[in-house]
Amino acid sequence: MNLLSIINKTLIASLLLIAGACDEPNGDNSDYDFNKGGVKHESTRLPDSYRLATYNTHRCSPANNVANYNNTAQVISLIDPDVIALQELDNGTNRHAEDQLYELAKRTNMYPVYLPCVTYTKGSYGIGILCKEEPIKTYTRELPGKEMRGMLLAEFKDFIFICTHLCVSSADNRAWSYDIINQYLSENYSRSKKPIFLAGDLNATSLPAVATDNWQSISSTSVTYFPTSRRIDYILAYKGITAQSKVLQTMVPSFNEIDLTQVSDHFPVIVDISKN
Repeated sequence: MNLLSIINKTLIASLLLIAGACDEPNGDNSDYDFNKGGVKHESTRLPDSYRLATYNTHRCSPANNVANYNNTAQVISLIDPDVIALQELDNGTNRHAEDQLYELAKRTNMYPVYLPCVTYTKGSYGIGILCKEEPIKTYTRELPGKEMRGMLLAEFKDFIFICTHLCVSSADNRAWSYDIINQYLSENYSRSKKPIFLAGDLNATSLPAVATDNWQSISSTSVTYFPTSRRIDYILAYKGITAQSKVLQTMVPSFNEIDLTQVSDHFPVIVDISKN
């Protein structure tokens, strides 16, 4: 992949900055004590499938705000996703002057799409997607939250993929976010022949009716946020269209090559979807 292309696309995406938000994010933007955890799974890709994933990176720094991009990139490379939703990314902040998504894109040779959500110390804090192929189109939308939230939609040849990170402090804001996403899909993708997936840190151990009425959880029920042993990271499939997908396997992996508890406070989530 052309390095200049990565730089240009990341700069373009950065112009999509969502306005508003706090100078001092809290809630999700907290540091935690770490403990051991995880579920051992074989993470081999299945034939004739594409792989979706989501991973809250905790700013690529498990403790003390010291980022280790090689470690986070190694996890992503071991997952080997076709597309992965990433949350908690810094870009030009006083914590991390680097564009964190760009740093991961360089190391994984994947295409980055970044969505700033919170203005923070002259930089931004947000979500992103890394993908093996450039999206056909992208769309971004502001979502409600104490820390400003957003949805980042990317359309590919075989499917549509939405990355988000919902409000940590308000169930009402989370429900409202699903309403906004559902309405957009109803207005723009009601006749889609491609399956639609929503992936991210949804900040809930159970989903509200507005989510379950329109979405089916297709990801592992294992713990994804290990400091409190909860499952709050999901991959969902949209039920509002005729196009459906066949799940071949799902997992919360761990790897012999790296201790995931030393990379982030979340575990990644993987779903393999049949191409047939």
